[in-house]
Amino acid sequence: MNSDVQSFLDGGHSLPWALEEEHREWQGVVREFAREVVGPGAAQRAAEHRFDPDLCREAGKLGVFGLLAPPEHGGAGADLRTLCVTVEEAAAVDVSFAATVHVQAVSVALLGHLAADRPDILAEVMPDAARGASFVAFGLTESSSGSDAGSLRTRAVRDGSDWVISGSKEFISNSGTPFSRYVILFAVTGTAAGRTEISTFLVPLDAEGVTVGQDYDKLGWRSADTHPIYFDEVRVPGSALLGRPGEGLRAALSFLTWARIAVAAVGTGVTRGCLRHALELVTNREAFGRPLTEFQNTSFRLADLVALAAQGRVLTYDAAWKRDHGLPIEREAAIAKLVTSEAANEAAAIATQLGGGHGVVGGGLASRAHQDARILTIVEGTSEVQRLLIARSLGVAG
Repeated sequence: MNSDVQSFLDGGHSLPWALEEEHREWQGVVREFAREVVGPGAAQRAAEHRFDPDLCREAGKLGVFGLLAPPEHGGAGADLRTLCVTVEEAAAVDVSFAATVHVQAVSVALLGHLAADRPDILAEVMPDAARGASFVAFGLTESSSGSDAGSLRTRAVRDGSDWVISGSKEFISNSGTPFSRYVILFAVTGTAAGRTEISTFLVPLDAEGVTVGQDYDKLGWRSADTHPIYFDEVRVPGSALLGRPGEGLRAALSFLTWARIAVAAVGTGVTRGCLRHALELVTNREAFGRPLTEFQNTSFRLADLVALAAQGRVLTYDAAWKRDHGLPIEREAAIAKLVTSEAANEAAAIATQLGGGHGVVGGGLASRAHQDARILTIVEGTSEVQRLLIARSLGVAG
């Protein structure tokens, strides 16, 4: 394999306008960690449906969980492009690990935003969260409210100076690991002018009345941690409230628009991983007495993978660059998330087809990508929600 091909497979489509030298240097560090530490056990972890605490401890030493946390609270104070190259490289070998990093890094950033006026919380929680010693889950989704976040049923009622919380959350990542300590919880706290008011609380997972349910048997992301959480009259002090009552959901969602861009980076990583894996598969196979690489269909399908990977990187880092420079990103984030998550599914299908029987047995990257990529079209807003957002940006009501 010549150096130009190897360089493309390693770094992806070159983006000198979007990535600075510090991003490329960090990308090399994370790529080495992903291939040498994360990748070798990925298939076994997925087969065993096993979250690996030791892997997360090693990742914590690298500093990936606190990338977006401020330095004064133990973080790196990095920009979004740094997180994107991190999860992209991770996803190229193991989407479950990329998802674990993504959720913690985003939750740490969200906590820093919601608790900006709470130095007590930041001092107590952020340093351990930034180094991955303490996971903070994001507790929004419920069985009846996925895309429709405004239809929450979990309630928080005032009782003196305390709040009493009852309800449940579904599909909550990083909620049942040995490091899981808190959940940023969204609950209905009343109504005003006919509208439901949703507030945000930081709730310890070991509080009385909190129960973390069984880990889900998921289609993909099988070694990422995901549980339901149940709240049975959980009493928390008034200091657990983050921000003002009734403003939690709005504050969180307006802040987290950029999180879709990091998911787009995960999708791009999946596509790049499929390209590398497919090239390895076809290079070592023959059909009808000829190397598979001599067939035009093979070369065309590989070209499709190259185009999908390049497209994903351009859209992802265009959006990330704009966010890092304070420009509007609502439409760009939706486009990047939609295109890259759908592209990851197409890439997985191509890699599997090129591999033939080898593409669907043994827990190889292509077969795992088939399962993992499907989830990308659902998390952080489904593909349908992204299409709705894009249409609305054109003034078209959905």
